[in-house]
Amino acid sequence: MTERLLMVQALRGVAALLVLLGHAQGELLRAAAGQGQVLERWPLPPGGFGVDLFFCISGFIMVLASRPLYGQPGAAGAFLRRRALRLVPMYWFATGLCVLTLLLGRHGLAQTSWTELVASLLFVPYPVYGDAAQPYPLLSLGWSLNYEVLFYALFAVFIALPARRAVGWTLVALAALVLLGAWISPRFMALHFWTRPILLEFGFGCVLGLWWLRGRPGQPLLFLGAAAVALGWLVLDPFGLAVKPVGSASTPNDGVRVIGWGLPAAALLAGALVLEGRVRGAALHAAGRLGDWSYSLYLMHPFALLAATKAWQRFSLHEALPWPVLGALMVAGSLLLAAGCYHLIERPLLRRLRPAALPRRAGAVA
Repeated sequence: MTERLLMVQALRGVAALLVLLGHAQGELLRAAAGQGQVLERWPLPPGGFGVDLFFCISGFIMVLASRPLYGQPGAAGAFLRRRALRLVPMYWFATGLCVLTLLLGRHGLAQTSWTELVASLLFVPYPVYGDAAQPYPLLSLGWSLNYEVLFYALFAVFIALPARRAVGWTLVALAALVLLGAWISPRFMALHFWTRPILLEFGFGCVLGLWWLRGRPGQPLLFLGAAAVALGWLVLDPFGLAVKPVGSASTPNDGVRVIGWGLPAAALLAGALVLEGRVRGAALHAAGRLGDWSYSLYLMHPFALLAATKAWQRFSLHEALPWPVLGALMVAGSLLLAAGCYHLIERPLLRRLRPAALPRRAGAVA
């Protein structure tokens, strides 16, 4: 980013932590069920909501980070090079680890074809695990990156315009895709996936990005009140989004999700922006550090969960230790793996590749 916004980075860390906790709890319940034990769910915030936070934050960051590019020739190419640099190397690395895990353990997949691998690497929705309604890639959580890449492509189309027009036309394009999705039959799987209402959450972030560029006009108390209401809305969960539909592995990316989780995510981001520069403390800096690790944490935590579960089962630790210990091991192992991956792989890769991807006039675009 062109500037480090600690509250935004901390919120990004919270989003990654929510996803981790949600997946850790699910894995823990499955491990216990495998031993004939039924555990009660912890009263945790919904893990899927972390993705909605990510999407809003992504829209916001793209608007800010593109300031040197608006109205510039070659802006689209420069923008896409930077996004590819940020997204692709780590995702391909994690996908490679996933393929290795599948081949060694046959964990949840009978065979891996070249079509599935290529579709996964190129961010094309494809039902790798046989469910066309939920076209997960090989690294299943990469479904969210398939939306990210589509958003980047749309934003790149308009980035050579002045900032306000670029954001405006991006919003129009996102809305047009969602409207088109109402007419597309689910049998056109990729198009159906790419036109889900969840795309609008990137637009929420874009609006907040433009608001930030204009100097944060408005009443701060109004935005803080909206953030407080959003927290209450998430606790009440009037649409039952925290409870997955029967036979589904994830919350549908429909309009109900946008209202139930997308709008609260935008409100929390707005509240965080109001507090930017006004809040200090060690906890905030720790959350900001977690935000630095967030991409590595998002991509790598499934491997830590799998390793912890396999070790627990291999040594029959449930016979000597309570199940919450496995949950703690999952979370701690995921955080350690994310920190190591960020410092040893992700950051060195960015430092090595970023100069070659920077256009001469682009400055410090993220």
